[in-house]
Amino acid sequence: MKRYLEKSAIPDSRIFVIKDLKAPYFDPNWHFHPEYQLFLVLKGKGTRFIGDNIKPFKENDLVMTGPNLPHLWRSDSMAEGQQTRGIVIYFQPDLLGFSVEKEELETTRKLFQKSLRGIEVRGETNKLISKWMIELLDLKGLASVIQLLKILNTLATSTDCYSIA
Repeated sequence: MKRYLEKSAIPDSRIFVIKDLKAPYFDPNWHFHPEYQLFLVLKGKGTRFIGDNIKPFKENDLVMTGPNLPHLWRSDSMAEGQQTRGIVIYFQPDLLGFSVEKEELETTRKLFQKSLRGIEVRGETNKLISKWMIELLDLKGLASVIQLLKILNTLATSTDCYSIA
């Protein structure tokens, strides 16, 4: 595995970046970055490396990683002409311009702290967040920010989130 690859700089004009990734395989480089990341596998399978954890992944795998946590989704070979597909969201902890240390964001602060080891999202929360991430691809402006906050709030209060590394 290669060392570090800079991947996801968020432009100063954006609160977050969302990408619909379609390629023959997911990025094969072991990397980390300063942003939080939420990643949903829509199509593909392989081996997921997060910190010191190695585990198979398949469709509907949903993971949140915190800043500087090394990770990689190594795809299995796809049949010719087929592609993997995933949705990735990158954001900073101060996505609204203030710290998560504020009282109203206590559960969000705990979510962000837990994500430093990686979080796997399962069960009903996985289904709900997956649906909202797909919807988020088409949202713009304040509606997109509200959708992201709804996702983070649901993750922060869910019992379907498990530490990875």
